[in-house]
Amino acid sequence: MLNIKKLTMAKEASDVSLTQKILNYSVYIVLAVLIVYFSFSSPVFLSQSNIRNFFSQIPAVGLLTLAVTMILITGQIDLSVASTLAFSGTLAAWLATQGHHPVVVIGLSLLSGAGWGLVNGFFITKFKLEPFILTLGTGYIIRGLALFATNGINVSGVPNWFFDISNTRIATTGFLSFFSSNTLIFFVLIGVFSFVLNKTRFGRYCFAVGSNKEAARLSGIKTDVHIIKVYIVAGIVAALAGILTMSNLNVGAPSEGVGTDLFALAGAIIGGSKFGGGVGTISGAIAGIFTIQVFQNGLSILGVNTFMQQVVLGIIIVVAVVIDYFRRKN
Repeated sequence: MLNIKKLTMAKEASDVSLTQKILNYSVYIVLAVLIVYFSFSSPVFLSQSNIRNFFSQIPAVGLLTLAVTMILITGQIDLSVASTLAFSGTLAAWLATQGHHPVVVIGLSLLSGAGWGLVNGFFITKFKLEPFILTLGTGYIIRGLALFATNGINVSGVPNWFFDISNTRIATTGFLSFFSSNTLIFFVLIGVFSFVLNKTRFGRYCFAVGSNKEAARLSGIKTDVHIIKVYIVAGIVAALAGILTMSNLNVGAPSEGVGTDLFALAGAIIGGSKFGGGVGTISGAIAGIFTIQVFQNGLSILGVNTFMQQVVLGIIIVVAVVIDYFRRKN
């Protein structure tokens, strides 16, 4: 009788382990299937122009995904990163049109992102506010200020150096010819975030605070200070995403980036992060956002109606939430 019970328990543990493995690696499987499917569905999908276009557009939402993943691991959430992207990117474009030095333009833009991150972190920790509601509100404030300052009109007339930030070709031939400078910056940040979260004290604190904030506090971690730092870093990364976005567009567009924070959130969740915190990987998050972007790109190439694309992408976000539920359940 005892042996039967042990065998039953072992089988249940094996089933849970198998389910967890499927959930953990499902994003990579789906990404591979989508690439194969769209490759056979349309010869345009793997064309040089489409691949180059894909890698020129993904850095902005990819950077937001890095920031959101770090925040989720810490047990927080930020729905204002897309607004910070628009505000800081538009600010950079405007400063560039005023003839300021590139270092000043980029520095002040990144500083504005850090400032908005500080605002989020301060109010969340000081007044114990719910991050979801607080950052939703600050997101409206940030974008509203950008739209008010520009009267909703794009900032044009930026100098050539501003355009070159995102659009400088790395090489003219070979594999690297598919990538521009914004893609290179994105890949470098992937490596930086992977290193920081896995090999540094700051990264260990993120996982500790996200897993159990009170236990982390009792172990000597200044949890509130760390959360503020995380939001500041996220703000800086969102500002960088804004600079790359406006540089790629060659204008300052205060209405740009609407909804990209939700894509970033979905990509992070699909890639293994949890709303509860303490779990997540950069590689999984990148695979998640690549899956969403490949899906969106493939639908566009196949001529799927724009409105139906929104329906499908909405379904993906819902699926991300369902996946998170099953991960937490297991």
